Amino acid sequence: MKIHSAFLALALCCIAGTAAVHARQDAGVDAKATRALSQIGEKLRSLRQYTVTAALQTRAPLASGQYKEFSGTANYQVRTPDHLRAQVRGVGFDRDIYYDGRTITVFSPEKNTYARIDAPGTLSTLVAQVEQRTGFTMPIAQLFSWDDQARLLQGAERASYSGEALVGGRKCAHYSYKKAGIAWEVFADAQHLPCKLAFVDTRDPGLPGYSGELKWSEGATLPDSTFVFTPPAGAREVAWDQFHAGGK
Repeated sequence: MKIHSAFLALALCCIAGTAAVHARQDAGVDAKATRALSQIGEKLRSLRQYTVTAALQTRAPLASGQYKEFSGTANYQVRTPDHLRAQVRGVGFDRDIYYDGRTITVFSPEKNTYARIDAPGTLSTLVAQVEQRTGFTMPIAQLFSWDDQARLLQGAERASYSGEALVGGRKCAHYSYKKAGIAWEVFADAQHLPCKLAFVDTRDPGLPGYSGELKWSEGATLPDSTFVFTPPAGAREVAWDQFHAGGK
């Protein structure tokens, strides 16, 4: 059964912006909450080599019209601005992704197949090309393009600071937002790194949603070999049009 990616794509867009404070503030929009998104963006753009792991919980619609709960993980090794290695497990299908600034390789461990495409650019190039070409939305991919929509919160119904909360034993500031039927929450530590991201589509009676609790390592050392894909024994290369999110 194929998972619809429209909700996840929309949710990812909803958190992508720096949401700079504008001269006119909409009702229900707290300047502290908009400033927090800018501070998170500045922190993320300051990182050079790091790893981030997300414990994921997803409620997603299936092609049958039913909903299913998934628990999984996403592990990213990143060297900005254009190197990434990802391992995603348990979100309906498993994927390994490699990017060296020139070539994207996506690997399916279930089928032992992989596809490659030339895509010179940055991490934003990687995120867009993987989704457009394979239909796979990389979990928490908004971390790699946080400043794509600087005017995100114009017209928002809510942007508020909700105090402090413990996330995985860490004290984090809690912010909540809502716009166009998408509600989302951001928890950030004292260094403005996200501790947790959570989303729900309130327009859908099934309330599909997505949350990820994040753990960071800012001091990683990632050599070039980290981002090189070596096909395992028996692996078969396939064309991109045969490699899509609808199958394992």
